[in-house]
Formats: sequence, C-alpha cells, structure tokens
Amino acid sequence: MLWLRAIILVSLLLLGLNIQSVSLVEANGSIRSYEKKVIGKYIIGLGTAPPSPTIGVTHFAAFVEDKETGVKYMDADIEFFAVLSGPNQQKIGPYQMNNSLMDPMYYEVDTSLKEEGIWLVTLVITIGEENLSSVVYEVEVKKQNPMVPILTVGTLLFFLGILSLSLRSWVKEYKKKRKIRNG
Repeated sequence: MLWLRAIILVSLLLLGLNIQSVSLVEANGSIRSYEKKVIGKYIIGLGTAPPSPTIGVTHFAAFVEDKETGVKYMDADIEFFAVLSGPNQQKIGPYQMNNSLMDPMYYEVDTSLKEEGIWLVTLVITIGEENLSSVVYEVEVKKQNPMVPILTVGTLLFFLGILSLSLRSWVKEYKKKRKIRNG
C-alpha cells in the first residue's frame, strides 16, 4: 500500500516536471506557428520561440516556400535585423540566418531583445541571383510575468515535500517490519 502511494507521488512529480519541460522545449526552438507573407511567387514565414516573446533571448525561425508548388527552399540567403519602434530606436543585426540542423528548410537565429515594445523585424532574402523585396514583421515584446517562476518553484517544492514525507513513512514501516522479522 505504501509502495502504491510512493509510485503515485513519483508519477505526479514526473508529470509536473514533464509539463514544465514542454515550455523549455518550446523555448529551445519548437515553433508552432508562423506569420506568413506573400512576396511575388514566394511565401515567407517567420516564427518565434517563445510564441509571445519576452525581454531576453528569443529564437527566430523563417522559411521560404514556393507559392505554387509548396516546396521550401534550402539554399536561400536570409539576412535578419530588427529595430525597436518608438523614440529610443534600438537596432539588432544584421545577422545571417543559418539553416536549422534539425530541418535545413528552416533558417534560424537567436538574439537578445532588451526592451519592451514593438520590434520591426526585417528579412532580406536572396534566392540564387534573385533579390526579393524586404519582408517586415511586427513582433511585440512584453515583460515576463514574475508569478510564473514563483509558482513553478512553489509547485516543485510542494511535490518534493510530499515525496520526502512519503519516503520517511516508508522507511519507518520498513524498519518496523525488519525489527519484527529479526526480533
């Protein structure tokens, strides 16, 4: 019976850590949605991880797709730069977006966004000898909610407390049984 409780508690702890790790995986490059724009015969997509960027490091990924065939280009040359709109214009870049190791049809760059506000992200794309028009995206950067890390640590401490109390009870029961057998 005690083992069952311990297994359930460990399972809940692992489930909690698994739910937490989903957001960590997302912040390392798993982009679920892309903002798409059509430039001539191409569809250009840009996505961010996290999906709602906060102040700090943001992962950007882009793709270039043929509008008619749906084929994504692996040999595009994409230059990335960003400007904070407003009175104190900060500039980032230009950076060369490199092919992703996991999927070479996507181009990636990681950069640090240090100010809150609307960032205008510009992609300058060259495919072979053809220079496409610059593509501009608006990315809103917000301050991170301070409650999320506090709640995460609180939940982790709660599960560790339950696990330690269960382990303590198990050790007491084990010692009792051992004493009865030996005594």
